[in-house]
Amino acid sequence: MKALNNIKYGLLLLIFLGTGCTKFLDVERPDNLIKDNFWQNRDQVYSSLIGLYTAMNSCVSSFQVWGDSRSSLYAPGIGTEFTSNHAQFLSHDIYTTNSLTSWASVYKAIGWTNAFIKNAPEGPKNDPTFKVEELQQMMGEAYALRGLFYFYLVRTFKEVPVIKEPYESDAQTFNTAASSENEVLDFIEEDLGNALKIAPETFTDAKERHGRITKNAIRAILADVKLWRNQYAACIDLCKTIDVAYANSLVRPLDWYTIFYPGNSTESIFEFQYGLQGPSSPLYNWFSFHDQGKEIYLANSKNITANSGEFLYPSTVPEHITSDTIRLKPYSAFSMTSAANGYASATEVYKFLGQAPYQVAYRRQNDRTSNYIFYRYREILLMKAEAYAMLGQYGEAEKNINIIRKHCDIPELTPGEGGEGAEFFTRLLLEREFELGFEGKEWFAAVRVARRTGYADVLLEKAANNHSMKLAYQVVRARLLNPESWFLPYYRTEVENNPLLVQKEFYRNK
Repeated sequence: MKALNNIKYGLLLLIFLGTGCTKFLDVERPDNLIKDNFWQNRDQVYSSLIGLYTAMNSCVSSFQVWGDSRSSLYAPGIGTEFTSNHAQFLSHDIYTTNSLTSWASVYKAIGWTNAFIKNAPEGPKNDPTFKVEELQQMMGEAYALRGLFYFYLVRTFKEVPVIKEPYESDAQTFNTAASSENEVLDFIEEDLGNALKIAPETFTDAKERHGRITKNAIRAILADVKLWRNQYAACIDLCKTIDVAYANSLVRPLDWYTIFYPGNSTESIFEFQYGLQGPSSPLYNWFSFHDQGKEIYLANSKNITANSGEFLYPSTVPEHITSDTIRLKPYSAFSMTSAANGYASATEVYKFLGQAPYQVAYRRQNDRTSNYIFYRYREILLMKAEAYAMLGQYGEAEKNINIIRKHCDIPELTPGEGGEGAEFFTRLLLEREFELGFEGKEWFAAVRVARRTGYADVLLEKAANNHSMKLAYQVVRARLLNPESWFLPYYRTEVENNPLLVQKEFYRNK
């Protein structure tokens, strides 16, 4: 793969950025540098580890597009940043030439992680102050990150190449066929299992505690993997272990916005850290309508209104209309003011943009530091609810949903109110969207549910009703009837550069 052939050069840059050492600029030939001239002591290994986290910054835009943008909450932005490539995602008509399907940044990050896993053990051999136990914890973080990268790939493309070795010489080639979904998932579980044995339990510093891999972060990823694989009891067991640390961590109802500003709340499990130094958070550019209309996305206000009235806050129960003091008030999750985008009613996603809720208080230009949240405890509760429901234990599922509703000042579901089967999962996905919307995984969640026997209509109805680009209901359903359409094509450039990578049959004429 062409993207993978650039890994060694990217790693050199990553090392340079992570250490600040100018001597790396003087190296004429990068072959074997990673193995022979680096990895000599704790500081070098630690800098490389932090570089792995830095590499995630180049991946989050892909993660957002792949995992979330096809959910029913998205609407086009009004500026030029919303391109024809973005329109293909929202209209569920994606072509192999769409550059947003490129996985180059993710495989680069995997390549750097492979280099770390292979070479970091050299550090203690040359530095007697570098304890093996400390190395092991770092290795645990690296295994977990690699597992997370592959988990995004497998949920997006289903079958993907598995690369386990770093690029260290021009003599190597990375033309690799795609592995089956189960083979990729097995490899992910192997990495996460290795990580769970040796990763740090936690960190003292808040930014490290929430911004680096811990055992509970690994459990969250692994629970997500188990749910994807329909291994419900295993998912519940992992979630229950997380409960031990987080059951009393939910923020008070009126403090809900602190999850996003300043971030790193007591509910946080793992989130990518943005600060005043370094790159700005991409969330601002994705969603900020007020800033001269440069945003890529708006929120589908018609679905927000329809879904909230029909499922979450039914008008037949008057107190439901005003009871949510958190997410539906203006300038909380959304600005709630209409933004004309040429298609349908839309509104700004405010949850990542402000300094405070319920008022116009946008972040200053030098304070666009919204973290990218990978996992927080409320998602664990919703994953557990989904797993219980698939086991037929709807009462337990409702209990977990009610924990969240209580912390949003919403009346709890009465026994049986959530329904069963498709009715329950339709509600569950709406509960997810209202709590976790625009946080990167709601399309993945819909696909996960729809792949189970008898539940395809849950996804089809969500996608086709009130479409934000005014596509006819029948058109959207027709485009999504084949489950292969729920996954992405391989980017044409990747197929052209890798003779072993065969385009998916569903996309061969696109």
